[in-house]
Amino acid sequence: MPSLRFAPIAALVILTSGGVALAQEEVAPAEEAVSAPPQPTIYEPPAGADPAVPEDGPPAAPRAEEGDREEEEEESDEDAPDPNAHRGDFYFGSYGRVIAASDLEGRVGRQSNVVTFGPRADEADTYAEIELRREDHFAGMDTQIVATIAYGGPIFHFDGEFSERIAIRNLFAETRNLLTPGLAVWAGSRMWRGDDVYLFNFWPLDNLNMVGGGVRYALEGIGELSLAGGLAQPNDPFQRQEVLVPARTGFTPDTVLFLDRPRFVLAAKLTWWPFGRFERTGMKATLYYEQHILPAGERQNEEGFTEVLPDDLGWVLGAQVGGYLTDSRTFANLFVRYARGLGAYDPLGVPFREGSVITTGRAEELRVAVSANWELELFGLQIGAYWRYFRDADPNVFSRGALSEGAIDLRPHVWFGEFVGVALDVSYQGLQSTAINETTGNPEGGNVFKVALMPFVSPFGRGTYTRPHIRVIYSLTARDDGARALYPVLDPRSAASIEHFLGIGVEWWFSSTSYSP
Repeated sequence: MPSLRFAPIAALVILTSGGVALAQEEVAPAEEAVSAPPQPTIYEPPAGADPAVPEDGPPAAPRAEEGDREEEEEESDEDAPDPNAHRGDFYFGSYGRVIAASDLEGRVGRQSNVVTFGPRADEADTYAEIELRREDHFAGMDTQIVATIAYGGPIFHFDGEFSERIAIRNLFAETRNLLTPGLAVWAGSRMWRGDDVYLFNFWPLDNLNMVGGGVRYALEGIGELSLAGGLAQPNDPFQRQEVLVPARTGFTPDTVLFLDRPRFVLAAKLTWWPFGRFERTGMKATLYYEQHILPAGERQNEEGFTEVLPDDLGWVLGAQVGGYLTDSRTFANLFVRYARGLGAYDPLGVPFREGSVITTGRAEELRVAVSANWELELFGLQIGAYWRYFRDADPNVFSRGALSEGAIDLRPHVWFGEFVGVALDVSYQGLQSTAINETTGNPEGGNVFKVALMPFVSPFGRGTYTRPHIRVIYSLTARDDGARALYPVLDPRSAASIEHFLGIGVEWWFSSTSYSP
């Protein structure tokens, strides 16, 4: 679509002419899903980064004589802005990562994960989002209209095709402080999610992509209740099927939408800040729930007979507890999430593509995850870990759907001055499944160790979540026999116990409704 292809150019035109303000399934190895980045902590640029502000701070205002102060106070009262007056502006935000890498044997470097949410040190995919946003204030309310376009790799330099994978990640409008302070409503297409584990590019508690709407109420900076509901319908015969029927007129068959059953998801999230939401030292506790509903339907099988698909249900229950010290850029979060039935599957995924099992009642998933960060002057440390148990709805105990997996990742940082540093990423990931490997005759599973060295340039100064980062990445992966057996025989990784990855890349984010506090 030409109009979407030139969306970045349109964004730059708007910035130039309008004065725009610049203000992140069950098979192993896991498929690399196009996903998004974590919710970052945005720090102020270092002194001198803004050419309009000198390194020693803004100039002091001239002293006013006593006689002038009364006149200034009178003028300030007269010139005070009307809180109900209209004001608004356009904003531009973005997230992106681009990388070029080699395996040092003449091939393109690839990520070496065998678990669903693997360490991202050797992340090799290109992904970017461009967001345009209109914000207005009037009559005591704040409105926001957001459009986010996502580009997924590979970019044309790698396939020679002047076209990209494009998705609309956000397309919604929201009104805040409606009728009463703290009340907000929204409708449209939205990424709806909370805190993440950055080192795995993983949202362990809530990560929904839906078309629908929601309401949110914040109570005096100590609590917030959010409700959202929407539809999702993958283009798959489990939820949507088109069939050809004889034409009413003419000879060309007509296409009929024979199966049409979208999944409805209702989510609720209650968050409490015991010491206050905006305190610089505090705690956070969250309770989370999802309800999944899939109506009954009928589809045609390969023999042309009609097959009845019964309705299906599922649910998710989770919790998060964490604490933070803003002044030292330190935080820690613990997540626990249990899903049953249809809730054990992503709304954009398909539980069953074939076979006699057509309901999800037996499926379940348990996740436990940890995310933490610590910084002290020239040193920083990021921590991520998770464990996941998944059981498919298929009663066959030797199916691939029953598995246990997990990973742990430590990434210490050292800065040399204000703008240059180096990170060392050390990780382990393991998978164990009840499925029997047809080649080895053993249960499928394996272990992977990975160590990566990443020198980087950080033009906005120190901080493990400060971006952009321009970096060189060298990663070494060690696989055991079980991990190599997870790959097809003709895949070079099936014979490589050691794999190298050398690349150069960049990652950035700024002024985004999805990734900013």
